[in-house]
Amino acid sequence: EVSVDDALVEQKRDDMAEELIVLDNGCICCSIRGDLQKALKDLANKCESGAVKLDGILIELTGAADPAPVVQTFFMDDVVRQAFYVDNVIALVDAKHCLEKLDESKGNPEEKGTACAQIAFASTVLLNKTDLVDEATALECERRLTEVNRAVDIIRCQQARVPLGRLFDVQAFDLAKVLEEQYMDEEEFHSFYKPKMDRSISNVGVQFQGAVVMSKFQQLLDWLVGKEENAKDFLRIKGVLNVQGSDDMFVLQCVHMLRNQSFTRPWGDHVRESRIIFIGRGMQPRRRQLTEWVMECVAQPLRFGVGDHVLALTDGRYKRGRVVKLWDELNAYRIRLSNGDELWAPADEEGFVKASP
Repeated sequence: EVSVDDALVEQKRDDMAEELIVLDNGCICCSIRGDLQKALKDLANKCESGAVKLDGILIELTGAADPAPVVQTFFMDDVVRQAFYVDNVIALVDAKHCLEKLDESKGNPEEKGTACAQIAFASTVLLNKTDLVDEATALECERRLTEVNRAVDIIRCQQARVPLGRLFDVQAFDLAKVLEEQYMDEEEFHSFYKPKMDRSISNVGVQFQGAVVMSKFQQLLDWLVGKEENAKDFLRIKGVLNVQGSDDMFVLQCVHMLRNQSFTRPWGDHVRESRIIFIGRGMQPRRRQLTEWVMECVAQPLRFGVGDHVLALTDGRYKRGRVVKLWDELNAYRIRLSNGDELWAPADEEGFVKASP
């Protein structure tokens, strides 16, 4: 419901690709989508007229998607079928959670069958985060993956880094072979296949202007995914944030308890608009709560200015000091105490700093 992935693309659009298309709101994986068909037809027409010259088309799906309907799109439309072919269907598998997700998918294929469907229709699997599991677990992941799809090419990797020559222009996808593995003929696939969707998964997106306070946002993440009992519901959290005190974009990627977050490129002329999306189980009932918690992280006008005398909490008690800098190192205040020592107040809250009488 909030597009984040296009904002995560670090290169300039002109440097990266001929066109970057964000499809209309909704999952393109539930059916043969009209907007996907139209986008492909438009590209085919542009190629034929010489308006664009493409090396290929890269379609990124949500992590909770069955790729089969997208594959169907390339076979069901005459214009699309004549202009393009499916070169490779790639599934990114988290080695740390692989076995759990396969068990879940196999145990309830009607309601939570997405994981097995992704592997079944993949021609290449990237077994990612192998540095987070031991060799025995990695081997068991490979064994279980080949139980679902014997023909799939499994590539171990870390941070999803794989030579592009193993992914693109490889002619790895063979629909006949995939259908043979799944005991299905082509007519049945095109006419009767029902996408395997995990209907317990939903998402909540928050899009807003206004910079966030880093310390408050990190406290929110600690609360949401700092402990296993909470983190198990959050399959993904990803976002691009405007952080108070920085001119760079802050990019966040979480998978359960694992966090990958850093500042990337400058905002420059881009509108400083933050976007964050929570994907997991039980997200819709938490919509209001999640939205409120995120918005509580937005910075408000500071109570004190440079030179103001304040009381700063340190070593369990308040000490007199003076504000010497605002938003220093992402902290609301840098304060110099009466004894000359300096400290930070990470947020403009009474628990860190208050007015001096």
